[in-house]
Amino acid sequence: MTPTIGRVEAVHPEVARALRARSGMERLRLAHETWELVRDRLAAYLTARHPGWSREEIERHVARRLLDDPGRAAPLPR
Repeated sequence: MTPTIGRVEAVHPEVARALRARSGMERLRLAHETWELVRDRLAAYLTARHPGWSREEIERHVARRLLDDPGRAAPLPR
């Protein structure tokens, strides 16, 4: 069985309730920490997949993946 990755169409009611219980600053902090985690994990993945790339190349590809069209992942050079 091959796992598939789908789009998240809605937030689970319990998650929405938990987020509403937090202050705006707490929600902003969680969002920022999530962004940093995704950025760091993506950089680690690209570094492992492309060991010959420089740090600048990794950073450029991370930025492109994170800032490009959110509906699709940017293609990676092979």
